[in-house]
Amino acid sequence: MALWNYCLLIILKNKIFLLIVNPVSGTKTHQQAIDLIITYFNNHNITLKLFYTKYKGHAREHCTNINRKLFSTILIYGGDGTFNEVINGILSREDQYLPNLGFFPGGSGNAVMHHLKKLDIEDACKAIIDNKIQKIDMMEMRFLNYTEYSINILGWGMVTDIGILAESMRWLGTARYTIASLFYIFNIKKRYANIWINNKKYRDDYLFILIANTKYTGKGMLIAPNASLNDRLLDLIIVKNNINKFALIKLLPKLFTGEHISSQYVEYKQVKSIEIIPEKNECLNIDGEIYGTTPVKVNISNKKLPIYFY
Repeated sequence: MALWNYCLLIILKNKIFLLIVNPVSGTKTHQQAIDLIITYFNNHNITLKLFYTKYKGHAREHCTNINRKLFSTILIYGGDGTFNEVINGILSREDQYLPNLGFFPGGSGNAVMHHLKKLDIEDACKAIIDNKIQKIDMMEMRFLNYTEYSINILGWGMVTDIGILAESMRWLGTARYTIASLFYIFNIKKRYANIWINNKKYRDDYLFILIANTKYTGKGMLIAPNASLNDRLLDLIIVKNNINKFALIKLLPKLFTGEHISSQYVEYKQVKSIEIIPEKNECLNIDGEIYGTTPVKVNISNKKLPIYFY
């Protein structure tokens, strides 16, 4: 009996967290980072149960089906798209399962980790061990027949065009985004749309519209300098099609410093909701992945997401 009680004490003392790993995210040199994470948590009496994704949508599928009794914490090593999959997999469940989430920078852009200021693996480990949890805002994106969630960004227009073209040129590495951007600077499309900002209607020809919950998008672009994860506001960046090619070339580098919000061509404001209804429906850029389509209405969800807040 004494031996059984001792074994039970050991089981209860050691926590088990789920670690979801996207092995093809970012630079694909993940093993050293995973070994560091495992060692760090083992040294703090936490066992990690690893799950490696094998295809796009696998993380979402897994989170939809895991036994809620097994894990009160889920950790994710991957990019913003992998974080998005996990969040939507959890929130698509009907049993109200809502574990604490911890993030590691394993992507090529790492926009969320830029916002959290945790681009170092060991720093991210320490933040999780410190067990400081906050409930953060999520963007709720309502499409015609379904609802999705995001903690990062939603983009329509040129930002989506660039993402689609860049994806087809992955063999060029990070240079593909520069090349794709230059292509669309010299091949600007006209995009007329009706948009509703806080239920007020506007109509114009837009170059792009980006809705942000975090300060960053892409690889360190400070797209929304005033964004906060718990202010219950969306940060809205609008660029209309009244900008010439030369001005656009000068504007793009300012996206990395936040200086773009002072440009005469940029409208930057914090809003409660925005709805986009273009003349022609198109794909969207959501957390760095191309999926979903207009029309779409975005607001801050009534649901909050518990994360290890860095």
